Amino acid sequence: MGCLLKIEPGPPHDSQRIKLPLRAGFSSLGCYTDFMKFLREDSGKAVRAIAARICDGLHAGKRVLWLTSGGSNVALEVEVMGLVRQHAEDKLAGLAILPMDERYGKQGHEDSNTQQLREAGFDPGSATWVDVLAHSLPFGQTVGFYNDVASTALASAGVIVGQFGLGPDAHVAGILPGSPAADADEATVAGYEWTDYTRLTLTPLALKRVNYAYVPAYGDAKKEALERLRKNAEPLAKLPAKLLYEIPEVYVYNDDIR
Repeated sequence: MGCLLKIEPGPPHDSQRIKLPLRAGFSSLGCYTDFMKFLREDSGKAVRAIAARICDGLHAGKRVLWLTSGGSNVALEVEVMGLVRQHAEDKLAGLAILPMDERYGKQGHEDSNTQQLREAGFDPGSATWVDVLAHSLPFGQTVGFYNDVASTALASAGVIVGQFGLGPDAHVAGILPGSPAADADEATVAGYEWTDYTRLTLTPLALKRVNYAYVPAYGDAKKEALERLRKNAEPLAKLPAKLLYEIPEVYVYNDDIR
């Protein structure tokens, strides 16, 4: 039986499809997507769309990799996981869950994205859920472990679903404006010290391998970042969310832009 959820990104009048030509000088990663939709829809519809995409892949017999984010996405990811378990419980062996980024420290530290998911009640059942801090290794070794695990997961997945956060400064994953991660164009994972945390993140090179990106971005604090993303007039170093234009399908759920 297939997934009972339907992938319904929204009616045409509630979305904005953007087509952009390849522009020289963006990056060495590739060309722009021709499919980005801004959807003025509530978070419940975003949750159902993400869950539907995951369980449809599982029911098709594909290995699905779900890349998760922290912050405001944590509660939504708990809901997504609940729906996936409801509709594809017997297929969870084909699902792997990996954080897009993490804050370095001992396993279970209070600022860890994975720990915040755990404390929110995230329950993956028999799916594979990777905690990149599991071994509490020194920083360099943790970067290497994360890089190896992520490289293997990306290579073996048949479908890659990315659930992205969008920061008020237009950062995605752990790629902060002006950070070393914005310039990482070879490795799968970058690690660096910043003003707030010591960060670990999938790089733009890795994230361009996502097949379907979902970006729930709600509230006044996200409005400027959403407008900057829509205009797409800045370099990656200032507008990390620009990397979304390299993903084949992108759905930006928000309460401001259609």
